[in-house]
Amino acid sequence: MASLRALTGGLSTLGLSLALTACVPSVGAGGSDDRAYETVIAAVIRAESDAGGRAFDVEIEDGTAQVHVAVDGRDTEVDVELAGPTVTERHDDGDLDADDRTALDAASTTLADGIRIAAAAHGGGGDVSEVDLARGDDAAWRVEFTDGTTIAVAVSDGTVVRAGG
Repeated sequence: MASLRALTGGLSTLGLSLALTACVPSVGAGGSDDRAYETVIAAVIRAESDAGGRAFDVEIEDGTAQVHVAVDGRDTEVDVELAGPTVTERHDDGDLDADDRTALDAASTTLADGIRIAAAAHGGGGDVSEVDLARGDDAAWRVEFTDGTTIAVAVSDGTVVRAGG
């Protein structure tokens, strides 16, 4: 009886492993990595760590993520080389906009989580070109992909509120 339990447990673990492996996006037919959004997430996390605050805007240009991080009421821009991710520059961009501060204070979903959620809604991946914070009553992370698709994720609860091209 004990050997049957061990066999069942082993098969369950194997099934779980196979199921989790099947969920990982693979390299697309064109040869590009469909998980490119993960590189942007790594850059955002690196910028937040470097500046000591919370990211609220990111723009990708020429292999560099320009990440804006809210730190003590200030907007700090942290440039992160995506290949590293390595911080290449950091400077103060002035006072944080009051509307940005209000939206960030109400946000329980981080910018990195907004990218993850948008990538899943986008079909499991894609190259991110820009993320910004849409402010107001329906504050959301607007995640723009290089194919022109924009997906908005509510900062309050992480639900996809808008998707379009």
